[in-house]
Amino acid sequence: MLIGLGVTQAAELKIASLHPLLSEMAKSIGGEAVEVVDLFPANGDLHTFAPGSKQIAAAADADMLLACGKGIEPYLAELTESMPADTVIVGLGRDIPNVYLPNSHRTDPHWWNTPENMKRASRTLLAEMNRLHPEKQAEFTARQKKYAAGMDTLTRKARLAFSRIPQNRRYLVTGHAAMCHFCEEFGFTPITIHGISKESEGDTATLASLLSELRAKGVRCIFTEVGASPKILEVIAEQLGVPTAPLVLDGVFPGQQSYEQLFMHNVKTISENLK
Repeated sequence: MLIGLGVTQAAELKIASLHPLLSEMAKSIGGEAVEVVDLFPANGDLHTFAPGSKQIAAAADADMLLACGKGIEPYLAELTESMPADTVIVGLGRDIPNVYLPNSHRTDPHWWNTPENMKRASRTLLAEMNRLHPEKQAEFTARQKKYAAGMDTLTRKARLAFSRIPQNRRYLVTGHAAMCHFCEEFGFTPITIHGISKESEGDTATLASLLSELRAKGVRCIFTEVGASPKILEVIAEQLGVPTAPLVLDGVFPGQQSYEQLFMHNVKTISENLK
């Protein structure tokens, strides 16, 4: 927006973000009143990324630092210590109920894989933005309502697509445990080849037992992960005689599409392979 003779109005809140989907949310709610700095590198890996001096410098004068929370950023405490004392650190997963891995006390931190959770997180972000910049409360609130309505639309589309999948086919087999929130929301049973990190490997006996389980359940597809090596999953799929199909699990995609595009990619891929 131009004021007077060529003077540009600066954004009134600077927000640094540790995940591209959080950046998109902040831009959607803040509009021109916020400047969002993406600290996560293009085509980065969520499980190996840690901010370096370049990212720390870019966030140094931010009013707010957005994190996913729930332990997905093991470096967060150290990063917080390097930030100015008046920077507000917001883990947007803080108000989202935990979902546990099957037969485990471990939680799945990948909360963004449902639009309902994104809507919850947007309310947390709205409250923090309103607190820091109350003069824009009406504008922020209106934009958050629009964002939330978009998430509701995605949920309805997903439920319609999944209504065509019989209950005995609702097994979602992935490499690492990233879809438990999704499965609980949409009525699937998650089965993971590895643990919560895609780098972890199962031993031979565990994999043999898993193959037996997958055969017994009549699993129809093995879902690989965009950006990760599908080798082990392809071997398992070959032994089962079923196809593989790629999902976006960490919310990160080469070229970084919007949340709507990423989520609907997953919905379409799952529905087409399990219906």
